[in-house]
Amino acid sequence: MTEPKQIPLEEQVKKLALDEGAALVGICSADSIKDKDFSDANFMLPGAQSIVSIAIPMNDEVVKKYLSKKDYLGLCHEEGHMTKALLRIGDKIKELLEGKGFQAFRCNINFNYRNINTTSKAIIPAIKELISLIDKKKDPNSELSQKEAKTLDRLKKMIFSGFKRSPMRLVPNFSHRCAAVAAGLGRVGWSGNVITEKYGARVLFGSILTDAKLTPDKPLEKNPCINCKLCEKSCQGGLFAKDETETIKIADVEETIAKRNNYGYCIAICSGMAGQNKFKNWSTWSPFRLDDVDRLPLDDSITEYVQNMYVKALEKGGKEAENVLRLIENSFLGRNHKPAEDFRPTCGCCQLVCGPDIKNKKESYNLLVNSGSTDKVPY
Repeated sequence: MTEPKQIPLEEQVKKLALDEGAALVGICSADSIKDKDFSDANFMLPGAQSIVSIAIPMNDEVVKKYLSKKDYLGLCHEEGHMTKALLRIGDKIKELLEGKGFQAFRCNINFNYRNINTTSKAIIPAIKELISLIDKKKDPNSELSQKEAKTLDRLKKMIFSGFKRSPMRLVPNFSHRCAAVAAGLGRVGWSGNVITEKYGARVLFGSILTDAKLTPDKPLEKNPCINCKLCEKSCQGGLFAKDETETIKIADVEETIAKRNNYGYCIAICSGMAGQNKFKNWSTWSPFRLDDVDRLPLDDSITEYVQNMYVKALEKGGKEAENVLRLIENSFLGRNHKPAEDFRPTCGCCQLVCGPDIKNKKESYNLLVNSGSTDKVPY
């Protein structure tokens, strides 16, 4: 009697991922990307041997409505539900691997940083109290008590000085992009986003770490990025150099990408602190604008400028202050366990204009730059 053929574990993992809703799945060895702090799987799972990389694509029509300023909440909900789906699929793969006797760890998706001091999370209720007191002080129908006024002064000194020490570069616990490149799901494009052959950059990635030694896939031989540079033209902050390049290496795959300017430019725009900078004929979905300079500083003083933006936004109270609170909560607590409807992207244009082909990319870019300016972001 012939024994039934044993299905390799790699095939079981991939079939499960696809059956559960992943559009792309691949495997890489942990050693292939352990050379960088943010992609060393041993930080999250000591003894990790392999990484399963999965991806889910965005809905093109939802993206286009977001870029054209027709619908804001559609993409918020889309990204929220995509994140929940990646977590669910990752948990299924984790259960399969553990059922085979291996250790496995499902990584969180976004806002999951290793250089955030966990003891600093106590600052969140303090910021909430600060905003409440600032709003009360600005309310013509209210008046602070003497005790509240003293508390307000104390909180301002403590919190505002803390922003001066805020890092401009947050290091993820694990880089899904590195795993995706090493596992053959895509290659790094001009913007630094991972570009897939079928979906462009319009995907979200998830990663599952395991001590099972799985057969790895090979990275893509050809980079799907066509260097149209529409991503650079879509960046209100000015993070990317137009023509200067830098070289990065992931799993022995060398990529030439746009040279990065100070990350403060991206933080100012993508955090929703400022919706316009380089281009004045259109804006991101940020409800806020630069009100005291024509452009963000064009040198490293941008770091101090952005730190001061947080302070100024808190002092204004209202939506500006609530936006800062949302940023701090996301950075310190993450978004993975928040309701899907609570995701609030305001930019991401460099990723979102990068559709599956050049026709789609050009159409998306035109929608963005002809969408005008809006501050009608529902909070």
